[in-house]
Amino acid sequence: MASSTFLSDWNQLIKPRVTSLVLATIIPGLYLAGEKSPSGFLITVTLFGTFLMSSASFIFNQVIEKDRDAKMKRTSDRPIPSGRIGIPQATLVGISMMGLSFYILTVYVNLLTALCALMALISYVFLYTILLKPRTTQNIVIGGVAGCVGPLIGYAAIGNSLPIQAWILFTMIFLWTPAHFWALAIFLKEDYSDADFPMLPVVKGINQTTKSIFFYTILYSLSCVSFYFLEPSMGLLYLAIVLFVCVWMGILSYQLIQNPERQAARRFFLFSIFHLFLVNITIVVDHAI
Repeated sequence: MASSTFLSDWNQLIKPRVTSLVLATIIPGLYLAGEKSPSGFLITVTLFGTFLMSSASFIFNQVIEKDRDAKMKRTSDRPIPSGRIGIPQATLVGISMMGLSFYILTVYVNLLTALCALMALISYVFLYTILLKPRTTQNIVIGGVAGCVGPLIGYAAIGNSLPIQAWILFTMIFLWTPAHFWALAIFLKEDYSDADFPMLPVVKGINQTTKSIFFYTILYSLSCVSFYFLEPSMGLLYLAIVLFVCVWMGILSYQLIQNPERQAARRFFLFSIFHLFLVNITIVVDHAI
């Protein structure tokens, strides 16, 4: 029982399910950046090093937000606000994971990859968590850059450079992030209000938020389609799948405007995760055939 609680607590701290989406965005760059497929070893160390850095950033985030987490029903039972894991212990583990990640990526991949991963952590902890999230409704628009670094890591790991294609994929995720997180904020509006976070639904209302979600969905969809024209290796498979799922996502975002209820927001939120996973998988598959 104790070991089960221990594993569950650290699982909540490092958020592996969220990190899996970050790791999925690395994979296209690993295959597009070189003339041949990357080795299994390089893929493994790149993903593992990034996993460690991402986990560290989530730990630091929960250390910083412990008091606000205690006010939110969804997060009040997390390991730190509940007292099951102490702040010194969590901080030490976070620092250790950050240091180990930087070492692994520097030694076994290259310095540029390690710096990209470290900048993601710094932007998430300092830019988003400390500076923007408690102060502005646009926190996720600007602070969301931390979650966009996956493509940069993938390209850097193979080519030790950051070509325009890496930044295009970076931009795709940048435009995906606001709609995704604002949908989450709609069905968690009361929690964010209790914790005094100025999330868009709390400050501007749900109707304004749904319109913003629709706007960013259109921009994100256009960026997905544009990748077909900007990346020579993309074929009709990518274009067909992306057009289909982007239209579907656009319909869901429009339905959210018409019916701004929690269930519709949750449906859009879950589909946006599926969408980003599918786009990244399709890039790799289309490149390979």
